[in-house]
Parts: sequence; C-alpha cells; structure tokens
Amino acid sequence: MEIAVKTYFLGSNPKEKSQVFSYNFCCAKDVEVSSSQFDGFSVSTSSGIVEPGELKMSVEVSGTITQKVFDSVFEKMVAAAQPIPGFRRVKGGEIPKDILLEILGPSRVFKQVIKKIINSTVAEYVEKEGLKVSNDLRVEQSFEDLESTFKAGETLNFDAILQLQEK
Repeated sequence: MEIAVKTYFLGSNPKEKSQVFSYNFCCAKDVEVSSSQFDGFSVSTSSGIVEPGELKMSVEVSGTITQKVFDSVFEKMVAAAQPIPGFRRVKGGEIPKDILLEILGPSRVFKQVIKKIINSTVAEYVEKEGLKVSNDLRVEQSFEDLESTFKAGETLNFDAILQLQEK
C-alpha cells in the first residue's frame, strides 16, 4: 500500500507565512471501499488499510434488529432462570421487564445480545458475499464500549476485522 501526501497552498505567496494556509491531504492508494445493504443492517468494508489478507468492516445494525435480538435472548434467559419469589410462573404471573432485567443482570443480558448481533450479522455478510474467512474475528471496540452505547431498539455500530482465507 502506498500513501500519497499532497500539499496545497492558498494565498498570494507560499513563502509569506502570514497569508498562507497549507492543507495536507493523505490518500491511501490501492484501497477498496464498498458498501452493502442487508435486511436490518448495512456493512461498509475496506481492504488495503489493514494487513494483507484482512478485511475491515464497519457495521450498522438497525434498531428493529437490535430489539428483535434483545427480545429473543431476554426471553430465553427468563425461561432458563429460577422461579422468582413473589411472582407466579403460571398464566397471569407476569413480571415487569425492568425487574427481570435487574434480576438477570443488565450486563449479562447485554453481553449475550451484543455477541449474538455481532456473530449473526458477520455470518450473514460472509455467507452472502461468499467469503472464506478464518474463525478469528476481531472487534475493534471493547465490550464495555459496546455495552455502554447499546440500547435495545436503537442502532448499534461496530467495526470488525476478518481474516480472509485463500479460495
């Protein structure tokens, strides 16, 4: 990969420092950028910025998908949880969602939801694009960063790097 730096001078004379503004533009050559829209999420990829054989992807998952995944994961975790004292498990024994979330632990629930969102969106992208990748997936944001920005029903953005394999 080559990096080209171009400097542009604005002003009457480049040697007169007081009236000159210079702008450096850095452009990476041999970089491919593409964008794909899927059902519920969009992916922008770039190769050439990372190491050879790697593909960097920026993913934006829609709020409807984050809500569906949250509801699915939350429902499974509630079904697997121990009975909660003071609430009936039979018909009519509804427990408010916010109480259940506190009992299960928001961090634990969000961790499962974020994992499922990342794995499912990356897997769908790889399958639809026909890529051969290794199981090594690196997410650039820390889990704590993703968890702090995650809200069910709102968009979730993350960046990941895939290790490509030769076909």
